[in-house]
Amino acid sequence: MLLCISNRKISVLLAAVSIAAASCAAPHQKPAHEVEFIVMGNTSPASPFTGRPEKLPFIFRSINQENPVLVIHTGNVVQGGSESVGIAADDVARQYGQFLQDKNILRPILHVLAGEKDLYNNSPELFKQYIAEKLFYSFNYGNAHIILLHILNSRHRLDSAQIKWLTQDLEKHRYDAAIFVITHYPVMSSPQSGIRYQGGDELHRLFVRYPVKAVISGSMKNMYEYEKDGIRYIMAGCFGFNNEDWYWSYNQYYIIRYDGARVTVKGVRVNFPGNAYRPLMPAAEPEKKN
Repeated sequence: MLLCISNRKISVLLAAVSIAAASCAAPHQKPAHEVEFIVMGNTSPASPFTGRPEKLPFIFRSINQENPVLVIHTGNVVQGGSESVGIAADDVARQYGQFLQDKNILRPILHVLAGEKDLYNNSPELFKQYIAEKLFYSFNYGNAHIILLHILNSRHRLDSAQIKWLTQDLEKHRYDAAIFVITHYPVMSSPQSGIRYQGGDELHRLFVRYPVKAVISGSMKNMYEYEKDGIRYIMAGCFGFNNEDWYWSYNQYYIIRYDGARVTVKGVRVNFPGNAYRPLMPAAEPEKKN
């Protein structure tokens, strides 16, 4: 028996096949919505032996007034070091304990990266014990994805385990609305500055394959940015947490916003009490004996 199908039915069948094929195709990037979070860093005390970052509680209260959901600390929580220069593990542990006590003031969620100063005897074990068990990880924030990478300085190569994880994580979130990468040391900067991670070009070639909107770091004191292939490389440097610090020229935190099209960065300088600056006094010279 011959099966007869009208032209109209053939058109309907072809349309159905087209719809089914489209549904099986790779999904498009998710629509973007506004994303906002705060970045801070370099809150270490002036000395590993005594004192604390006296102005940090004021800054945490100022951040609370912004009413954010998320704060990311880019590292240098403490003044670490090593036994070879007389710093004991108890000195570093005391600083971490003080940071955790001050952190109780802060209402939003806080994620913290390890900085170069956070090492003790060149090891991040105390940081992992007190602050974060993992040195690199990622999480979703709204319809954006945030990656925290462990890059301590210009010479610190990402090991094979971190590179493998990063590649898989980016691929998993290929169709997210936006990806933000946060590091301690800057991945890229303008060629004139010379401040960049030695594997920065390699990472950039990886980032451009995905919806990475900005790579934000905080190891320096100042703020600058550099754009390449549509990715913003932002140094959100902070300073001025100790009473000895000259803080008027520096930001203490940054508000990062993404409106679905553009990343904006607003630096904030906190209004401290009048006694929140104590200039370092030069040590008195010993009297000369006659």
